[in-house]
Amino acid sequence: MPQKYLYVLFSATPYRMGSLIRRVTGEPYNHVAIGTEADLRRLYAFARRYYRTPLYGGFVTEKPCRYHHNGVTADIRLYRLPLTQSQWQTLDTLLQGMRDHAERYLYNHLSALTAPLHIKIRVRDAFTCAEFAVKVLSALGFDFDPHKFYTLGAIARRLEPYHFYSGPFPVENEPDSSFFAPAPVPHPLLATSRSFLTLLWRKALSW
Repeated sequence: MPQKYLYVLFSATPYRMGSLIRRVTGEPYNHVAIGTEADLRRLYAFARRYYRTPLYGGFVTEKPCRYHHNGVTADIRLYRLPLTQSQWQTLDTLLQGMRDHAERYLYNHLSALTAPLHIKIRVRDAFTCAEFAVKVLSALGFDFDPHKFYTLGAIARRLEPYHFYSGPFPVENEPDSSFFAPAPVPHPLLATSRSFLTLLWRKALSW
């Protein structure tokens, strides 16, 4: 089998929300995604589902358009981790399961709100982008504890031996009507409220 890699991509996304997060955390990057192909045309992350619903998020498949906005291209830091055949099979199974049930996975806003305090709040089937990256890295046997809180900077520092590229997102913009079109939900506010209530309900059930 040809050598397979996990790509871990940190980015300073060109959106107001990303800029706000960077100011609050003091980190140069506000988002992390993973990929399985060198062309970076398909990445996986926990993020907003649609451009117009910044607080309605979950497990998403990202395309290059998310890293280009209003003439600005995201700065990124990319790591490339070699995988064994067993690790690759584990990764493929994990991602396939999440792709098949993407609607079940929510963005963990509770953890996002407590992140400045370095506190992680565990909720079933809910992750921040950092928690998702740690979940994947831990499942593949890298030295990460999925129960601990990690800043994006802490994750990046642990991956430094695998640093592969730094600079502007290297893939040209490609239109993606599914991300920028009006969200196909009854109303963005309703969808966001329902997501928050589901998150709180799941947390309450775990107490």
